[in-house]
Amino acid sequence: MITIQTERLAIRQFVASDLDDYYAIVGDPVNAKAAGFQYAHHKEDAAYLLRGAMMQGMVFAIVVSATQRVIGSIGLYPRITPNGEQEKGTAELGYVLNQAYWGNGYMTEAASGLIKTVFEQQLLDTIWASCLAENQQSKRVLEKLGFYYVDRFKHPDHALYQPGATEMIYRLDREG
Repeated sequence: MITIQTERLAIRQFVASDLDDYYAIVGDPVNAKAAGFQYAHHKEDAAYLLRGAMMQGMVFAIVVSATQRVIGSIGLYPRITPNGEQEKGTAELGYVLNQAYWGNGYMTEAASGLIKTVFEQQLLDTIWASCLAENQQSKRVLEKLGFYYVDRFKHPDHALYQPGATEMIYRLDREG
């Protein structure tokens, strides 16, 4: 089990008692849109999502050490190849932060700690990430972390979520 301590944050597995803080994050349409997912309409929806996060080995709560409040989620998700298999040595970075904490460097700090840990432990060779083109804050986070731009694509006009939006694709490789 990975637990990471940064200057201001603890990155740890989610626990059931995180539900109220988690709902404040995933139940907020602004947070969800920025992260590229549909928000949880009810606390029961958030509880379902939290249970899923707790079962994922590489999805973590971002906790402010001084207050012990969960302010976000960060995870490394399997990257699936076109033939449906998991791509070895790679993962996709996903994250969401409670908007009340935007602009304070928390996501850059959390992601930096997670990336450093998985690369030092040689758990991954490449980390992919994406963000909507309109999400300049997320783009800046990825660039600060050393990700480089690879490509972009437009969501189909008939997509269920974010139809017509442009998504930017980034990549970061472990050195050595």
